Amino acid sequence: MTLSEWWALWHADPRATPFQSPAWLDAWWEALGSGERRDVLVRDDDRLVAALPMRVWQDGATRRLVPVGAGESDYCDALVDPAAGNVAERLMTALLTTAQGCDEVLLPDLREGSPLLGPVPDDWISDCAPCETCPVLTLPETGPLLPALTKSQRRKVVHDRHRAANAGGAIEAIVAPDDIDAALDALFSLHEMRWAAVGQAGVLADPRIQSFHRAAAPALAAAGLLRLVTVTFDGRCVAVLLGFADASRGYSYINGVANTVPGQSFGSMAFATLIERAVADGAREFHFLRGEEDYKYQWGAKPTYTVRRTLRRR
Repeated sequence: MTLSEWWALWHADPRATPFQSPAWLDAWWEALGSGERRDVLVRDDDRLVAALPMRVWQDGATRRLVPVGAGESDYCDALVDPAAGNVAERLMTALLTTAQGCDEVLLPDLREGSPLLGPVPDDWISDCAPCETCPVLTLPETGPLLPALTKSQRRKVVHDRHRAANAGGAIEAIVAPDDIDAALDALFSLHEMRWAAVGQAGVLADPRIQSFHRAAAPALAAAGLLRLVTVTFDGRCVAVLLGFADASRGYSYINGVANTVPGQSFGSMAFATLIERAVADGAREFHFLRGEEDYKYQWGAKPTYTVRRTLRRR
């Protein structure tokens, strides 16, 4: 699979998210990948019509075939060209053939409608279980964001911005490509401070995770998929929110926020900036991704669910 083929298939699939893009998965593989790589590919003559990068994971005594990017990708899935005939069935056949020598195929974080949730042959057993809750906010078709929010959330955004303005002003910004590294530095630092306060390291403390994001962010930016927000107050960065975008959706992934000003929520300002940008981009949904934190529902998001599918031979 060439890089150009991969991107062409990504653009052809309306369900594709940044988590299935080469920008995300190539960076993940370089920083975090291990085991044997096995890409599942389906072609119509010379045209790539389905792809699912996989790897072999030796989990104790169990040899599993799992998607590349699993764990750090809130949505895992295959890419398929909807114009190709019978592609989901051919993809499943190719996947199970690729699983030769493995004890099971583990498919986490699948959304409703995934081509990986279709039927399997009688000599395979399929177990599906709830995986993660990913709240989703429906965005207004026209007009600004604030009037479409719940009354309490609208009041909170306005209050936080007014309070910051009265305290000397805060600058909310979508980070330019040249400023990505500095914004990531601030994200790692703020995230570390937050978790250190409760005696934990936090996921971003791992140098491999940091290397992954330092590689993925500029690649996503080059593809138009990165939305990295900063809030600056009193001359220093007080909030960073790492988010993404595609043709119809906005996403928030991870954040770091300084809690240094009583009564001020710089985090809500960062989210407001990111969601407003999604509206301006023409997105119809904003995905808060995995986790059921209260603040996601305060924005008006509704829960959606992913599925973990495990396939084993009879």
